[in-house]
Amino acid sequence: MRTRPMTAAIAATLLWFGPRAALADSAADARMAAMEARITQLEDKLATSQKTIDEQSELLKQQATPAVSQGTAAPASGLDAFLNTVQINGYVAASYEYSFNNPNNPIGANATNQFNLDHNTFNLDGAKIELYRPATNPGDAGFQLDLLFGADAGVAGGYRFTTPGFAADNFSYVQDMNIQYNWDNVLFKFGKWETLLGYEVFDSVANKNITHGLLFTYAIPLVHTGLQASGKINESFGWAGALVNGWNNATDTNDNKGLLGQLNYSGGPLTTALNMYYGADGNTGFSGQTVEHAGSDPAIVLDWNANFAANDALTFWANADWGLQKNVVFVSGPNLGRTIDSVWYGLALGTQYAFNDKTSLAVRGEYLRDADGYRILVGKNTNAYSLTATLAYKLTTNLLARAEFRYDALTSDGNGDHFFPSGGPSDLSNNNYQGLVQVAYIFD
Repeated sequence: MRTRPMTAAIAATLLWFGPRAALADSAADARMAAMEARITQLEDKLATSQKTIDEQSELLKQQATPAVSQGTAAPASGLDAFLNTVQINGYVAASYEYSFNNPNNPIGANATNQFNLDHNTFNLDGAKIELYRPATNPGDAGFQLDLLFGADAGVAGGYRFTTPGFAADNFSYVQDMNIQYNWDNVLFKFGKWETLLGYEVFDSVANKNITHGLLFTYAIPLVHTGLQASGKINESFGWAGALVNGWNNATDTNDNKGLLGQLNYSGGPLTTALNMYYGADGNTGFSGQTVEHAGSDPAIVLDWNANFAANDALTFWANADWGLQKNVVFVSGPNLGRTIDSVWYGLALGTQYAFNDKTSLAVRGEYLRDADGYRILVGKNTNAYSLTATLAYKLTTNLLARAEFRYDALTSDGNGDHFFPSGGPSDLSNNNYQGLVQVAYIFD
């Protein structure tokens, strides 16, 4: 029978494979246990390494970064922390100017302007770097250093009038340089700074028009060197006062000092200030055709300015000035030999409308009377008029392009009512029409 041998074969096979299967299972279990032990060992090492990394990172955070100038082994310094408190601002501006009187000689064709003087000229207006650390809180100390380069620097420093115009881009000028300290919310400035008077400021890019107005040029001082203090009376009213060398002079020209004062208000849409200058430094004359009694006779200027924001798009502003210089001795012109208390006064009105966040139009109208020809030019009953329109467009957040048209007129007894170069070398006009284009990159 074949059944019995088959049964025996099956039994033999089972007896042979059974122990071997058991051995295989046992080996697999051993390998699995070894792998689990290895994984546990690796996890322990990883946890130890991560702990070491965390401890080292914490130690690095507690140590200051060494100054680069000291090398990697130098002790830690507060230079980086200090630099983080310094603001770096400024601008680079260039322009093109054209006088429609088309004078034969382009130099000084637009003489009623402070900075934009020449006809048919591409101009490097200015490159300014401003370093400023504000003394915001009581006990804080700070400083301001403004360096200006280019044609505007040559005018501000007085070099433009003694050096050919083609070299004007080589000039440099320290616009502001002062040390500041906040004493119980009273801010002290010691050094050189821009005047408190006037609506417009020194930097053209910060004004609504490219050219500076008649009042900025002829009615007020621009800079002072001395000690200034300012503070707040309450949330709306503020004050400022200063003791200075005088009018636009870094070095005192005599034994007298000038005084500055300001009362200002800011609330809602209105910002306004009443300013005063009083001093006797013999530096208020402009034409060089007059002298003062050894600079010992006082001058006084009263200045008022206001800005009113009617809404987000429309702004109005105004500026008025009245000035007096005592005992002016005239050495030429129709007042030759006379000693006069010379008076000047003027009014500027302006508005700006923003069509959108990129495009705006500003218009400024001005009148200035120089009764004795002391501030503008030699003559009597001198009157100056100016009308300016400026279209501005922001190409980018920092790049500003502006186009401007300006009209100026001068009338003066004893001067023939002709002052502006026009046509040939001997041709003069009492009117001037000027066009400008300016592009400025402003960084802050």
